[in-house]
Amino acid sequence: MTNPELPIRQELREELDRDIASRAPVEDSARALLRVSNLKMYFPVTKGLLKRKVGDVKAVDDVTFSVQHGETLGLVGESGSGKSTIGNCVLGNCKVTSGQIIYDGRDIAQISKAEMRALRKELTTVTQDPFASLNPRMTVEDIILEGARAHKLISGKKEGEELVERMLTLVGLNPQVASRFPHEFSGGQRQRISIARALAMNPSFIVCDEIVSALDVSIQAQIVGLMMKIQQELGLTYIFIGHDLSVVRHLSNNVAVMYLGKIMELTDSDELYAHPLHPYTQALISAAPIPNPTADRARERILLEGEVPSPINPPKGCNFCTRCKYADERCRTEEPPMVDVGNNHQVACHRVTGA
Repeated sequence: MTNPELPIRQELREELDRDIASRAPVEDSARALLRVSNLKMYFPVTKGLLKRKVGDVKAVDDVTFSVQHGETLGLVGESGSGKSTIGNCVLGNCKVTSGQIIYDGRDIAQISKAEMRALRKELTTVTQDPFASLNPRMTVEDIILEGARAHKLISGKKEGEELVERMLTLVGLNPQVASRFPHEFSGGQRQRISIARALAMNPSFIVCDEIVSALDVSIQAQIVGLMMKIQQELGLTYIFIGHDLSVVRHLSNNVAVMYLGKIMELTDSDELYAHPLHPYTQALISAAPIPNPTADRARERILLEGEVPSPINPPKGCNFCTRCKYADERCRTEEPPMVDVGNNHQVACHRVTGA
């Protein structure tokens, strides 16, 4: 059987390098590619045969952030914190309750369906489960070309074959596997195929939604390294959604820590891990494994008590007050604003900011 990860031919590597050079965008650090302002995404909760509305699930509640060209924003937090919902809002999969999502000067929350359909060539995603995201009845070639054909990005069979060859080479797979089906591949190889499918659209922005959480640790490192290499070569911009803080730190320029639909802390990746300020961030980092067993045993663990409150009925004041050992009466009655405490480090905590 053909090894799907054999070294590629030198002439194909040179062709791919020329293609990468032609696609790399001009750097523009003065303007963010994506700006999200006061984003709210509420899902109505109904009851009875008449579907009477009894409340809202506040999946995302007043979130603001930006992502610069060629950079990665990491979104971390427990399950149900709203990370994937933000990704779906950015991709235009949800009609937002309120707020702005400005992508390259266009408000995704306000544009028409036709405009959003055209924009999907630039905005795409790689999803969590490579076993469920690939159609088992389609060959690798058809999977990769599905989006390109829908958007009429290729004009003939030869052009399609060349595109598939370039994409498989880019993600480290042998182009000879194009005629195979998904069940013939391992989980890591399937995720490479998913990445090749996304790249075939020639996007500028990719939402990476838990793309390594279903993979073995050794394979996770390979996929993260691949995503970093592709970003550097093609000048792509990412939102990287995950719950493994070590993976998110390795890939992200900035990290936003989310809890119950809100951003608790937002800063540079190294700054966040060196000086976590919010009690929730401190708890997450204390629980993250580190490669030094001696240091791992010696450090203090912060254990969170209680359960995450319901997003239908979040706590008054700070969302984290029911599980925070520092919470006082002000925390339980007054929502803390997001405050910049210096060094581009933003945190929403009365105890830290004194606001």
